[in-house]
Amino acid sequence: MEYKVELSSIDQFKAWSGARETLNTVRERGGIDQLTSLCEDVFSGNTPTQTEINDWLWFDEDFIFKALGYRDLIEE
Repeated sequence: MEYKVELSSIDQFKAWSGARETLNTVRERGGIDQLTSLCEDVFSGNTPTQTEINDWLWFDEDFIFKALGYRDLIEE
């Protein structure tokens, strides 16, 4: 069975674990629109699962923060 949900913004995504922290950081900095566009670019042409979106937010936070210009949050 396949269940698809269309979100107009990543802000509507129900993240869990470390992904929730990434999403909340972006919310606090006012970058939800940019994160939504970045997510669309990353998953372009594919329909990601909830787990794929969550894992991207969680494990690619350095990529996300760099793309959004949050260099002060990147651990190097």
